[in-house]
Amino acid sequence: MKKFLSILAAIVITTAAVSAKDYKYSLGMVGGLGLGAQFKVMVMPNFTIIEEFGYFTNPDGGTGFGYGGAIDNLVLAWQNQATQGQGINLDYYVGGQLKAGYAMGNAGVIGFGAAAGIEANMQNAPIAFSFDFRPGYAVALAGGGGGGTFAAHMFDWSLNLGVRYTF
Repeated sequence: MKKFLSILAAIVITTAAVSAKDYKYSLGMVGGLGLGAQFKVMVMPNFTIIEEFGYFTNPDGGTGFGYGGAIDNLVLAWQNQATQGQGINLDYYVGGQLKAGYAMGNAGVIGFGAAAGIEANMQNAPIAFSFDFRPGYAVALAGGGGGGTFAAHMFDWSLNLGVRYTF
């Protein structure tokens, strides 16, 4: 128990001492193939968690099945500073994403993928802008007409632009 408490204390101290970034939390909007709310937290100096929820779509792409609906994205990423100057800190980040949601037409959607992007954090204003590319794979599971189910497999990708208030 003592070892567990010391590990927990080290995590809390590390999480509280996020000195490498200008902010710990940010909240805003993300748009791309849809629109949603975005919350980001810097867990450690170079590790970030991004949570998104909103209406997102995936075009047909020749698969015969495209979806649109309420999707929850969880992005885990390593973030590092690329450059700073002229009132802007520019970071890059790479990581992975998990998604789950509900698509129109009684279909559940699950998927995973990669994430790579850049973030511009204003030094004199509490605003951050991000732009990323997220390629991945998704499966939509739906009930068929005869009581059966079907699964539609698809390459799932998006280009996203986020604007967040940082604090």
